[in-house]
Amino acid sequence: MSREADFWHKRYTQQVRWTLETRRYIFNYIDAHPSHRILEVGCGSGAVLASLATDGFKKAFGVDKDLQALELNNISTIADGSAFNLPFSQASFDICLSHFLLLWTTYPLAALKEMKRVTKPEGWVLALAEPDYSSRIDFPSELEALGQAQSKALQSQCADVSVGRKLRGLFNDCGLENIHSGIINAEWDQNFSQPDFDIEWAVLHKDLLWTLPPEELDRYYRIDLEASRSGRRVMFVPIFFAFGQVTK
Repeated sequence: MSREADFWHKRYTQQVRWTLETRRYIFNYIDAHPSHRILEVGCGSGAVLASLATDGFKKAFGVDKDLQALELNNISTIADGSAFNLPFSQASFDICLSHFLLLWTTYPLAALKEMKRVTKPEGWVLALAEPDYSSRIDFPSELEALGQAQSKALQSQCADVSVGRKLRGLFNDCGLENIHSGIINAEWDQNFSQPDFDIEWAVLHKDLLWTLPPEELDRYYRIDLEASRSGRRVMFVPIFFAFGQVTK
């Protein structure tokens, strides 16, 4: 595994930790069973699939267009394919889900319709996590500009930084029924973790390397580190979820 690939796997695993309880809540609500066939669209390095396996879901499959990411996945049930043209027949799965995917898709509604196509009647389509960087909160106030710079950098990478707030509307436009949506637990009980801080800043460096001068990035890093260690740091990006049922 290359150093770059190893980094992204750690990042995806970190994101899975953030959303674990919400996913378990949704799976409990829809009465997901270990016998159900599950498809993750945009499975990346397999962090979600590994978490599903740990929870006893042994019939979980993944699809991703990134062949290098697929090679990292030690779960055999994966396939190469696009979210807009899934390599599965109609009504193949009981549950079809995505995790931090739609913000990177040019046509999220088209991706959802394809997810709906491969889901059985009475099955469920889940978007487990989609951010809304347009509503980001940073404190101390010196770090507000850092958050704004990252949002602009994501937009320059063709990410839809406001996709979270659009999620319920997209599910409705897709023709799904029994739609539920919300924001992942916003309780601020985080303690400082140097490994998590390092991952977050590695992502920031990748996003902002060509946007901000190195000395400015270093200044933000020092402010962020001091605020995080002292317990004053707040960085909140609303992460939305939605799930809906296929009825016909």
